[in-house]
Amino acid sequence: MSSEKIILIMMLVISLFIIVISGCTSLEGDYENSILSLKIPENWTVDNSNSSDAIVSLKPINSSSSIIYIQSSDSDTSKIIEWYINNYPVKYPRFQVIKRESVKVDGQQGEKLVYKNTAQNDSLLVGPDYISSLVVFSKDNQTYIISSSEVLVDNYYSQVEPAMNVVVGSIRIKGNILN
Repeated sequence: MSSEKIILIMMLVISLFIIVISGCTSLEGDYENSILSLKIPENWTVDNSNSSDAIVSLKPINSSSSIIYIQSSDSDTSKIIEWYINNYPVKYPRFQVIKRESVKVDGQQGEKLVYKNTAQNDSLLVGPDYISSLVVFSKDNQTYIISSSEVLVDNYYSQVEPAMNVVVGSIRIKGNILN
């Protein structure tokens, strides 16, 4: 076999390898509905099978269930955060606030709560810790909650927290035409 044929075959193999690898990753995309728009984090997708009351829910592309939810509420922003802090320890004795801070969301002041918990069915309190977070903000007299499901600590910091940061940094609530 001539060296030209070997080089050609190697180039074809490398090209095929690049095509296969690029098909395995998913870059950020945009999502928009009648209420909001946001960037879909890399390697995440919109979960269209969601039957909850979420405006939109997101899941990692390799997961069968939603992990990030965006909902709306008529409650006051601070009341939602306080409800978590005051009520979760009653139901979950290992509940612990990891971080509570102010954040900017869509030009509005919001609040972020990151908390550690135990599994819901861990009655002996010996199971692993789970971490979750929520960001609450108000715009146009409506409160919005961006929350994550409780996941294992490593999954939170490697997958969920970066995805939450993309969503919180990119979400835009559409103006109410009645206001």
